[in-house]
Amino acid sequence: MRFVSCVAAAVLAAGFSTLAHAQLIGSVTVSPPTVRAGEPVTVSANVDVMSGNYCGFAVFYGDGKTADGYSDVSHPTPFVTTHVYAKPGTYTISMGGRNVESHPNCGGPDKFTTVTVTEGAKPGAAAPVPATAPIPMLTASTVCKAPWKLSGKFNAKNGAYTCAAKAGSALPDPKPACLGDLTYFENAKKGQFGCRP
Repeated sequence: MRFVSCVAAAVLAAGFSTLAHAQLIGSVTVSPPTVRAGEPVTVSANVDVMSGNYCGFAVFYGDGKTADGYSDVSHPTPFVTTHVYAKPGTYTISMGGRNVESHPNCGGPDKFTTVTVTEGAKPGAAAPVPATAPIPMLTASTVCKAPWKLSGKFNAKNGAYTCAAKAGSALPDPKPACLGDLTYFENAKKGQFGCRP
């Protein structure tokens, strides 16, 4: 009887431990997986929300630099940043729970991915793209600004979307940057623009 009570207590404790973290570290990805030194990579960090979306995390780039992020109702993931590696090598990028902006750390084990950085561009080649500020977090409610409206669904996995308005509406200036391998497109006659594979 005492053994059964101990087992039941352990099962209950495990259940409460899971409930204590309604958000778990989901995944971290990098695009492209191979890049030249001095060229930017895009890192996307996701949180798996079971309930009560409210937690903090950090992305560790593997070269001593980090970026803090958090997930809540106003800031759903993916959290997308760009990073530039100065030297060639293979770097492990990780994502782990961290107390950020009063958000308790996201639960679950850290997630990892790798990026391979090769030698920089050869002399006479095009100059490497400089480091840029983090790309703003894209969501279905932020990709299209008035008078443009989201046409169809926003693909939260790769960032693809289409915005639509009346034909002849002024297209955005500057043009939006597309994530990863997506390509920007626009069609003034149809009143559309966006990012697609």
